[in-house]
Amino acid sequence: MLGCAKAAQTEGWYGGVAAGESAVHIADRDWDDGTLVNDKLKNKGAAYKIIAGYRFTPHLDVELSYMHLADTKFTAFEPGVLSSVWQSGSVMGRAEAKGMNLEGVLAWPFKQRFALFVKGGIFMWDTTMISNPTVSGGTLTLGDVLTERDDGMSGIYGVGADLRFRGDWHARLEWEHTTVRFAGTMDRGVDFPSLGVTLDF
Repeated sequence: MLGCAKAAQTEGWYGGVAAGESAVHIADRDWDDGTLVNDKLKNKGAAYKIIAGYRFTPHLDVELSYMHLADTKFTAFEPGVLSSVWQSGSVMGRAEAKGMNLEGVLAWPFKQRFALFVKGGIFMWDTTMISNPTVSGGTLTLGDVLTERDDGMSGIYGVGADLRFRGDWHARLEWEHTTVRFAGTMDRGVDFPSLGVTLDF
């Protein structure tokens, strides 16, 4: 939508969904305490969001969306030297991030069906970082799992294009960038390109 609605429809509600491949910029060093070998990291994967918005004019929208980012997955081998985190043998980690966006959208409509837009606002996120098996906490129990949670709020911004292709249905292509924090110490960037559909109500 974002200014692509019919000329007579200059305001109103809309909703939709979008999906794509997000990249959470966690690196190997965020998991490695200096003792690991054969590190493998996957920091890209499927992500999605659910969108609800209100159009005040063809040029101004406000959107609220729930965004679930791709999980980051890490595997390595701890060879048995003195480690501050890991037990000996194969080790793994996973980082998860999700949250709610509140954004303002400025649109430039063309020929009633197509619009370009920019957007910006806040991302209220929560993250989870899971490591296994670890020695944190002073135990040596096989399979010991360390779970670290965090939450907060970051700025988010993006750009995109919107096409009304049939009736009140729209196709949307966009890219957004924000940051999240893991384990209380690591602020990491997130890029989320997506393709979605919205419906005017």
